[in-house]
Amino acid sequence: MKNVVIRRWTVGAVGVVLGLGAVGCGGQKGGNSTPGHAPGAETAARTASAATPTSQNPARRPLTQDQLERAVVDERDLPGWTVSRLGAGTDGLGDGTVSALHEEGTHPASCAPVGSVLSGASKYTPLGSVTRMAQNEDGISTMHLVSYRAADAVRVMDELRSALASCTSYTMTFPMDTTFEKLRRTGDPHQGDEGVSFRLDVVSRDPAGDSDPVRSLQSFQVIRSGSTVVVFDAIDMDAYRLRKIPAVLVTAQMKVLETGGHRR
Repeated sequence: MKNVVIRRWTVGAVGVVLGLGAVGCGGQKGGNSTPGHAPGAETAARTASAATPTSQNPARRPLTQDQLERAVVDERDLPGWTVSRLGAGTDGLGDGTVSALHEEGTHPASCAPVGSVLSGASKYTPLGSVTRMAQNEDGISTMHLVSYRAADAVRVMDELRSALASCTSYTMTFPMDTTFEKLRRTGDPHQGDEGVSFRLDVVSRDPAGDSDPVRSLQSFQVIRSGSTVVVFDAIDMDAYRLRKIPAVLVTAQMKVLETGGHRR
């Protein structure tokens, strides 16, 4: 794992994304669904909605790993884009490898829902997950699609929203020492059943201590459609410029997820 982390460090902007994504593998497994949690009336209603399949929106039911992999955008849906897999199997970034996380790796722990979602994870055990990199001439974005039990998908969003209300900065020590600063909400997306958007500054330090910290800006959109939570992010290595997540990418991905079909 150490060699994998160091190798990722050397590939610039994508390396930062991959390093954060590695949080989803290895030593912090073990989170579980918590059916004993008592949601309020609004949460219960949204959970019921998430669990109810419709012919127009197949994502209303929890998707299996195979179904989730078929629900990802590709070049048919995004002409002029390249959509690629990120990692495979033991690299911790391949399809189906994201793991539920404990909160101990994030300081303060109240920011854990934010820290987890950056890698497409949460403290709830997923039913399936997919990670993709989407690239065109304007830049690179990454996507995580994670399928949950209906109640857990709603809780992921509730806890993320609650954390964003009070969390402004935090640190993570795995897979590398990283500080997240100037965290704040931005205009939320109007897609799916609910969504939140936010931005932050990322300061990553080489685990070998051989180079200066790398500072970048990242923007995120997290959207729930039924039992699937989709995380979009865009990164710019210019510490003074924030790259927006391409609207065409978000629209295309949500359409494929919610209709189950690709463009021909």
